[in-house]
Amino acid sequence: MKLNVFSTTIKDGNFTKEKKYYPNLTTKEINLLYDANINRFLKKTGFPIKNYVVLSTKNKELKARTVTETTKKVKEQILILKGTTKDVAVLVETNDNPVIIASFNNTCAIALGTIENINNNIVHELIEALIKETNAAPFEMTFYITACPSKENYCLDSLDKLTELGIWKDTYLKKRGKYYLDIRYAIYNQLLYEIVDPHYIYFDSKDTTENLNYYSNLAERPGLNLTCVVYTDEEDV
Repeated sequence: MKLNVFSTTIKDGNFTKEKKYYPNLTTKEINLLYDANINRFLKKTGFPIKNYVVLSTKNKELKARTVTETTKKVKEQILILKGTTKDVAVLVETNDNPVIIASFNNTCAIALGTIENINNNIVHELIEALIKETNAAPFEMTFYITACPSKENYCLDSLDKLTELGIWKDTYLKKRGKYYLDIRYAIYNQLLYEIVDPHYIYFDSKDTTENLNYYSNLAERPGLNLTCVVYTDEEDV
């Protein structure tokens, strides 16, 4: 099996259901438009995707759930996807926040690396979920972290959101009254703390604030992209 990870671009549309973007549409019409945009994008990929599950930015349950062919809606913040459930996609809503994907032996765990989630130890919970599914040790797992702002562009007015100071130690720089956060370094440190092999950690180098293919709150391009995670047969790639 082949694990595929790719993202929508702004040209694919704004994958949000927020009413402020569609002031003249009803909630039902917004939902229909959202689903239509997703189906159009998935068809464009050329993969034989037969079902999808959306990992929303609004999911608040710090638990893991295994996605099946019949899964429709989820509330959990960590989703488990298996190669045995091929052609079923996990679609993660995001803009500046990186998606963290841990994988081992045709099984992967997926979570969104928001500041809030990292404060709540999502990296540890992600690894624990994959251990439970595969019995793999953390140093056997491979990690991929998608595009996010670079440390030069992740600007915070204050440190109020960084509630777990131990996690964020040495990850930010104060400059002219602002704080510049290196979220990649924060995730990397957490992975090393969990005894992950640094040779198995891969970061997408693209900066969501500078790359015009991405929506970015920090760069005042409000909206949501989708990061798609799906297992397919090798010949489908």
